[in-house]
Amino acid sequence: MIFGSCKSLESIKIWCGGDYLNEKEALELVVKYSQNIHELIFNHLFDVRIKLLPEELESFFISWINRKPQKSISLVIVNFDSHSLDENHENMEIIKKYIKLGVIKRFKITTFDDVEYT
Repeated sequence: MIFGSCKSLESIKIWCGGDYLNEKEALELVVKYSQNIHELIFNHLFDVRIKLLPEELESFFISWINRKPQKSISLVIVNFDSHSLDENHENMEIIKKYIKLGVIKRFKITTFDDVEYT
């Protein structure tokens, strides 16, 4: 596993969809195996819809709060088109909640045109 070899890794870009991990699997791996990551960038394949359920997102943030060391997370979603996390009202309410609690330092949804994340 990559996290065992990269213990000081602070940021990771993960491709999701198709033959890659889905969002739930990626979040579970990050929270379980990466003590120092505090920036998570999801790149989604073309025409892939985010399928993360609200209870899965909530579970991730609860686990994030309980991990050591505690650091706020920056979460970036890079999409080819508009199929994104913000299409689910419940997920956005969860994200707003954890921004207010200081768990999420930065949240951004962007496209592949954004050179900062591609």
